[in-house]
Amino acid sequence: MGIGLSSLLQSQSNIFIYQRLGWKFAFYYTTVLGGLYFFFNKKDKQKIKESIHSVFSGLKNPSEKESITLDVFRGIILHYYEKLFNAFSSVETLKTFYKIHMKNEGMTPIEQGLSKGNGVLLVTGHFGGVEFIPGYLAANDLPVTIIVRFSSNILRNISIQKAKEFSARIIDVDNTPNIMKAILDNLKENRIVITQCDEISEWKSYKHNKVSFLGKNIHLDRTMDILIRRAKPAIVFGLMHRETDHRYRFITTSSGEMVKRHLRPEDMPISKLALSFLEQYIYRYPREWYQWKQYADIVPAPHLGLEAERSASLSLLKTSFDNIS
Repeated sequence: MGIGLSSLLQSQSNIFIYQRLGWKFAFYYTTVLGGLYFFFNKKDKQKIKESIHSVFSGLKNPSEKESITLDVFRGIILHYYEKLFNAFSSVETLKTFYKIHMKNEGMTPIEQGLSKGNGVLLVTGHFGGVEFIPGYLAANDLPVTIIVRFSSNILRNISIQKAKEFSARIIDVDNTPNIMKAILDNLKENRIVITQCDEISEWKSYKHNKVSFLGKNIHLDRTMDILIRRAKPAIVFGLMHRETDHRYRFITTSSGEMVKRHLRPEDMPISKLALSFLEQYIYRYPREWYQWKQYADIVPAPHLGLEAERSASLSLLKTSFDNIS
């Protein structure tokens, strides 16, 4: 089995180069390494291309799909650069970066949620500058906890140390005996717990409750709904949207606002509503989602009127993104 892109970019020799030559050089260096990786790794490249063409079949013409595909590859490589920058730069560098490059449009729903005293479940996805969300919240003096599985021991050790400097917490999936209890305990302390709604390979799925996601009918995750029933936290959907010139916009939406914007909200589980909301961002900004390779491995559940689901999802775009450039 060949080395993955994440492992390649996190090799000790490359980390040494980033830290010695600076992050401006590292940006171009990771871009070149990422391009070479996909040039030689035809299998991963083909998986991503097929996923994009499948999702946008009938929605975009061939030229548009090719343009989206190029942007997606750039976005995937940029994600890994963000991951490296977030992990291996100093706390002072990160705080300066947040002040200069990030526009805040998302603290009010979080602060209102914390005022209720049961914690906040901040639901996000593998989208945009997601790596920056925990540090950004912590730098704004908010009590944040992140659930994470580390790809290397180097990254684990550095991230744990940095979390201490930011006064943030990490729930390490591989070293936490009872993850559900850890999440519930953090919510009881009135903390913000960040979770990703598109970790489909990790889902504890319902047998009969299904959802359409990017044209595939899949069994819905029940973990989030169990957490909500037990802890009764405030629910906020949030993304770190990439803009131009290395600028980011932190956007959040309360669960109440999500229900108002959705066309068919009646008795919809939060897990389904959040995934539907993420789907809208992916359709509009496909370059910011970096799970296209994993999408190819999703095994669909039996067909249940996907075209109707897809049509309803796409029509939500008209009302959900009025204020997003």
